[in-house]
Amino acid sequence: MFKEDLDLGNNNSVTEAKTERLEDVEVLKEALLEEKNKAEGYLANWQRTQADLDNYSKQAEQEKLEIVEFANKTLILNLLVILDDFERAFASLPAELSNSSWIEGAMLIVNKLKTILEAQGLAEINARGECFDPYLHEAAGQQEGEEGIIIEEIRKGYKFKDKLLRPSMVIVGKGQKNRTQEERQGV
Repeated sequence: MFKEDLDLGNNNSVTEAKTERLEDVEVLKEALLEEKNKAEGYLANWQRTQADLDNYSKQAEQEKLEIVEFANKTLILNLLVILDDFERAFASLPAELSNSSWIEGAMLIVNKLKTILEAQGLAEINARGECFDPYLHEAAGQQEGEEGIIIEEIRKGYKFKDKLLRPSMVIVGKGQKNRTQEERQGV
């Protein structure tokens, strides 16, 4: 009988050992699942942080480009005033000075400045003979002429990288007087 008790005790200890192992496996599975969830959470947080960093880098680069473009626009606007002054000076030159080598040299400098500005993205807006466009032209007055067509350009307008930098100041045609009005005034 002692042997049977021993066998039962041995079976119980084996069963208890198996139960303990199963419990240990379950505990390990739960711990593994918990650690796996933590790792997935860490990965998701890392990915979100990486995306935030990428977005911040792109935004900072874009802001830097906008600051540089704004500075360029401001500088070019200030230089346009000087170009306007040169053009007015050349337009009012006496005929005897127009062939002077000194004047020709100044014209070359102005043309070189224009070329440099054009290389940076500056472009003149065509005005004379064009239809009036309120997005590109600023009307300074009206005169007799073909209605809606620009008769005279008072100040040149410019675009910078396909965006309006300064509108052209122009005189726009308001149409021709009717002959009957002219006849009434003459009578």
